[in-house]
Amino acid sequence: MPADLQPLLESLGDPAQVLSDTRLQSLSDLDTPRLEIFKRAWAAWPAARRVEVLKHLGQLADEDIELDFDRIYRLALDDDAAVARSQAIVNLWECEDPSLGRRLSALLLADPETEVRAAAAAALGRFVYLGEVEEIDAELLQEVENRLLVAQRGDEDEVVRRRSLESLGYSSRPEVPPLIEAAYRSGDERLMQSGLKAMARSANPVWAASVLENLHHAAPGLRAEAARAAGELELRDSADDLIELTADAVDDVRQAAIWSLAQIGGEGATQALASLLEAVEDEDEAALLEDALDYIAFVDGTRDIALLDFDAEDSES
Repeated sequence: MPADLQPLLESLGDPAQVLSDTRLQSLSDLDTPRLEIFKRAWAAWPAARRVEVLKHLGQLADEDIELDFDRIYRLALDDDAAVARSQAIVNLWECEDPSLGRRLSALLLADPETEVRAAAAAALGRFVYLGEVEEIDAELLQEVENRLLVAQRGDEDEVVRRRSLESLGYSSRPEVPPLIEAAYRSGDERLMQSGLKAMARSANPVWAASVLENLHHAAPGLRAEAARAAGELELRDSADDLIELTADAVDDVRQAAIWSLAQIGGEGATQALASLLEAVEDEDEAALLEDALDYIAFVDGTRDIALLDFDAEDSES
């Protein structure tokens, strides 16, 4: 074993040792020989320690885009502990490798543990989206959609069925809208939330009325999902309602409304968010408001540049 890995792996495998971010960073971009060494050490660690390491690696990667632990996460997809497998799936949220889509499809239908199947179902939404924008081949898209449809209709666990529906929201398959409608009309709050999330991902304005009618629902979870959907679908008719929701007592609803106003944009949204920023005391919410205003400024600036380009082209013709 290379000398530089020996103390690191011994420390990582000892639950009594505090995990060091600096030392964990050295696991980024492991080559194949070093990954094999890591794999042998990994198998001997307690399951709880493996999960702890995965969580820390995920946090580090979120904070520094230069770090890449995907080979370790891919290794953990075969872990004996279900919680390690599901954490590995969560950590792979940015990976667009088609082979991962196939692996997640297999886990969705074959893994014995609910939490792993649910994590796989949620993660496969990314691959449905990639297929819809033609960034993966049609055969893989069809495989992913087919397996999500099987899971949505037949998995024994409701969470897996719901996550499958949410991921299918990105799909243009004709089987999907009736499934979304059925969930939304079910009267079950959790299914309705999944239906609204799928509507948001569909980019289809046909769902506008269903979204708008839930912006002031008594259930906070439905208000929050409706607020998010209004932004994703860019429903300009929702702006006044979203401005009202920025005063909601529930954090999740309020934050969803703030970001959706940024997605909708316009002078009214900008003024409302700027006024909120002047009065807000919570640091996290202030940061969200600043990001929202930056997003509007960026989108409006991009739009202005596009209009200038169009005017220039028009004047030349």
